[in-house]
Amino acid sequence: MSNKISLVVLLILAIGVATLGWKTKVLGESTSTELITLTTEPSPLRPGKAKFLIKVKDKDGRPVDNSKVSFDLNMTTMNMGTQKGEAVEQGNGQYRAQGNLTMLGPWRVRIQAVMPDGSKENKDFVMNVR
Repeated sequence: MSNKISLVVLLILAIGVATLGWKTKVLGESTSTELITLTTEPSPLRPGKAKFLIKVKDKDGRPVDNSKVSFDLNMTTMNMGTQKGEAVEQGNGQYRAQGNLTMLGPWRVRIQAVMPDGSKENKDFVMNVR
């Protein structure tokens, strides 16, 4: 019986992710066609303050300035309280944000970029704090 429940829960989660249009990538798994990429300082991540360096490109691979880039950060295995904020534009399609990783384990950074034309790009990154 518990296998059936687990299967139903996984199916509901998969449909929810597909419906919301969120893309999830493990940090470091990016391709040249990605519209949003993420790097961190430090790398690999450790508990404490961290910088998140976000790059935003258009569908032709050109850097996009003047986007409104927001993020939220939370642990995936335990609710540590969601940290939210807006990334600061650095120029040439680059944006910077900062968060506080309070413990070891997997964390999710959810990024939304509202492009200058009003379209939205969403992407989740999952990373491990060691």
